[in-house]
Amino acid sequence: MAFKGLKPLDTDVLKFQLENEENTKRTLITPVLEKKWPGKGQIVMEYFTDGRITVDEYGSAHRGKPKKVDYLLLYYQNIPLALVEAKGRDHTADEGYAQAIEYARILDVPFAYATNGVDLIERDMISGLNRELKMNDFPGPNELWERYVQETGLGKTEQQIYSYPYYVTPSGKTPRYYQRIIINRTTRAVLDGQKRILIVCATGTGKTFEAFQLIWRFWKSGLKRKILFLADRNILVDQTMHEDFAPFEDHMVKFDNSRIDTAHEIYLGIYQQFMTTRDGEIVRHYRQYPRDFFDLIIVDECHRSSADMDSNWHDILDYFGDATIIGLTATPKDDADPKKSNIAYFGEPIYTYSLKQGIDDGFLAPYKVVVPELDVDKQGYTPPEGTVDDTGSPIEIRTYHQREFDRSIVLPDRRRAVAKRITEYMKTNDMRYAKTIVFCENIAHAHEMVRLLENENADLVAEDPRYVMAITGEDAQGKAELDNFINNKSRYPVIAVTSRLMSTGVNAKTCELIVLDRTIGSMTEFKQIIGRGTRVVEHYTCAGEEKSKMYFTILDFRNNYLLFKDPGFDGDPTDVVTVPPGAPIPKPPIRPVPPVGPGVPPEPPRHVARVSGVDVEIVGELVQYLDENGNLVQQNLGSCVRNNILGQYETIDDFRKAWLLTKSKTVMARQLLLDMDWGDSFETRYGYKVDPFDIICCMAYEMDPPISRARRARSACIGRFIEQDRFDGGTRELLRLLVDAYAMSGFEALRNLDIFNMPQFRELGWTKLKAVRKFGGKDKYLALLNELENAIYEEE
Repeated sequence: MAFKGLKPLDTDVLKFQLENEENTKRTLITPVLEKKWPGKGQIVMEYFTDGRITVDEYGSAHRGKPKKVDYLLLYYQNIPLALVEAKGRDHTADEGYAQAIEYARILDVPFAYATNGVDLIERDMISGLNRELKMNDFPGPNELWERYVQETGLGKTEQQIYSYPYYVTPSGKTPRYYQRIIINRTTRAVLDGQKRILIVCATGTGKTFEAFQLIWRFWKSGLKRKILFLADRNILVDQTMHEDFAPFEDHMVKFDNSRIDTAHEIYLGIYQQFMTTRDGEIVRHYRQYPRDFFDLIIVDECHRSSADMDSNWHDILDYFGDATIIGLTATPKDDADPKKSNIAYFGEPIYTYSLKQGIDDGFLAPYKVVVPELDVDKQGYTPPEGTVDDTGSPIEIRTYHQREFDRSIVLPDRRRAVAKRITEYMKTNDMRYAKTIVFCENIAHAHEMVRLLENENADLVAEDPRYVMAITGEDAQGKAELDNFINNKSRYPVIAVTSRLMSTGVNAKTCELIVLDRTIGSMTEFKQIIGRGTRVVEHYTCAGEEKSKMYFTILDFRNNYLLFKDPGFDGDPTDVVTVPPGAPIPKPPIRPVPPVGPGVPPEPPRHVARVSGVDVEIVGELVQYLDENGNLVQQNLGSCVRNNILGQYETIDDFRKAWLLTKSKTVMARQLLLDMDWGDSFETRYGYKVDPFDIICCMAYEMDPPISRARRARSACIGRFIEQDRFDGGTRELLRLLVDAYAMSGFEALRNLDIFNMPQFRELGWTKLKAVRKFGGKDKYLALLNELENAIYEEE
């Protein structure tokens, strides 16, 4: 795919502009801001994203450039009041104005400024007004805070609560920019008296951490004294108590319906504990507490609670109806039944942070999709006349399609082919110990898939029987191993086979492979399942081995990937429930739990035909990647880079001429390689270090294998350059040491004078000062480096 809008770059001009901007900041902007905002930590030069992760066809992950605001000005630790976009003195302040506004919009900052060090343009994001000033007129923190208070109507008490500091973890973790927005907007909404609040945040972006920070602020400031965190699974509550909520210590308790506990301040519980069935009757344990007992209720994963009619969550929340109720979800709308939409209960989200935003920012892992195509899925299965199933019962003679497999008809050979392809994929891609979740149609399907995967991986199952485990609602042993599966440090289980238990809420941070052998009809459930793999863990240790999880793979046997093309996959949440003015929000009726026990006949099982001996083969495979816009495409990242290079330099000679002419080769390489560092990928692939010049030649002009940096350092061109008569023996010695350092560290490292602190220089008596003097000063040293650099790329 061609990257439209990219033009050949004058890298020397760009380098000059960057240097000019930094000089302007250092001499004209920073001194004024430090004088006006003298408080410790008030001025932050913040990278507010991590940089998008992309994956090449060799499985190597690359981080793009993070977004950075030149100056973020904080009134309190948790309240950014202003940001400043800086331009060089040779530019106008107007050139940074649009960028300042855009970043202020993204970061939810009330005052945006653009400056060239002399002229200053202010945009008030609340009123929409702007004005022109001079840099020396930059307002101080108290002035801006007073303006903010007046424009938003915050009273003195509200100011104290709104500015209450975040909890900072022992590791120094503080909220990311979107979490800060969520916490601050929610605080404002509560202070304004809003009783129902919905927060939409993609799986893996820290909803529970946001809930903790909200509770911390409301509880410590005294605004809310009795607080309930409501989930729908014990594991979610247990994870929360031991991880994000741990700082609450003895002030929190897990709800127990066997006794009334009013002594604590923060309660965590599951719906099933609040409402149970006894002798066919619903027992509402929550009614043992006064209606006004809780001031604040936070409903985690509220998409499940609204969709699960058996949980009767509306009845619980209606009972404590005077409390402020906050819903957290990644999927606010149930596409299968719009009447179950969270928006019908909570109203429009106060903020939405989507999966696409999380991947664009680099906080979430991107994915590639591999779609094996089985012949019976493509053509359907039509049994011959007279076919009977494995029990000898005749089956209906018609064509069975993919959606029916493992529901109304079971083809054991299809299951076997799936298990074989899963194992082959893991073996081929060096993923045999990569955490994997396999989603099956039902529990019976899951249990058979476990046995098939065990047979395909008998060597590792013999190593540890937990290598493959069924983790379903009915499997006590498997559920007991769930904690080990989600534990980064635990190797086993490796493959977790499930039906629906692990589709939501399970924080499996290091999951690298999601296998879909189940047709997913609900967009809500699809988003939740994909969310099992979206977490990024750049460094972790498992069974003593250093590992990294930067992206994940979806192995899709059921064509679920087509849901990625649905506009609803990552669009804005919409509500399709119409409620007349003044009418109450509709809620589902109470549905009693079906009676069980003596005298109640069991529901007859639905017959599922099982037909063995049907040959099943994989007849094709589609591989898709996320492109720079977050769209699934079949073209890989390497092809995108190749097209970008060829779009600017049609031949290798065109590229070489431009390369030798530019003095800023690092800037040029970064632009041509789409701001990605391919060095590690090439070193892994070829076993040696490769120069950016040769990476570009390899990717665009098929120079394979590429020349190593070590070979370039030993080339005849370098020898001729160093042996020139203008250099004495000492200079030649230094140049040889520099070329050796290039082979190890790359050329850009040589421009940092700290290179002379390396042992090989010091062992021969070359200090930084002595080496620079030998070259005639820093400017002459840098000029000579430019000559040496071009010599490296001369043709033999």
